[in-house]
Amino acid sequence: MCRKILGVLVLVFCMTLSVSVFAKEMKVGCLAMRKVFYEYNKTKEFNQKLEKEDAQVKSDIEKKTQELRKIRDEIDLLSEEAKEKREPELRQKIKNLDDFRKGKIEEFLRRKDEMFKEIRKDIMDEAKAYATKNGYDLLFDNAIFVYSAEKFDITNAIVKELNK
Repeated sequence: MCRKILGVLVLVFCMTLSVSVFAKEMKVGCLAMRKVFYEYNKTKEFNQKLEKEDAQVKSDIEKKTQELRKIRDEIDLLSEEAKEKREPELRQKIKNLDDFRKGKIEEFLRRKDEMFKEIRKDIMDEAKAYATKNGYDLLFDNAIFVYSAEKFDITNAIVKELNK
């Protein structure tokens, strides 16, 4: 039993020693993906575009809502018989507005997802190109580390390359 434990300990020691020797020969870099994402000009442009589209949709929804209020106010002034005739029109317009809202939300989320994927691909491609060009063996996202020394951080270099 002691021989097995001793054998495992020797094996672990040898593996630790070989990993530390191997690591000294490697060039390692870290980047803050979140920072790169938000400082990338393309992200800023997409966000501005989405905000502009969102403002237009909100304006359209507000106009349709005002229309509904106007119809409801008109219906409130009618006789019971006339109200019954106009109620289906109002219900249909409410349904149309709800469908419009849902459709715009789905479209917004789809476009945002596509934007995220496109920008993430740009960042990954640039990080790989930078690593290859500069002889890096490994690149890590800073999010996985509690601490990394400044000398390993290539975030600003990646942002600079992306924004050329």
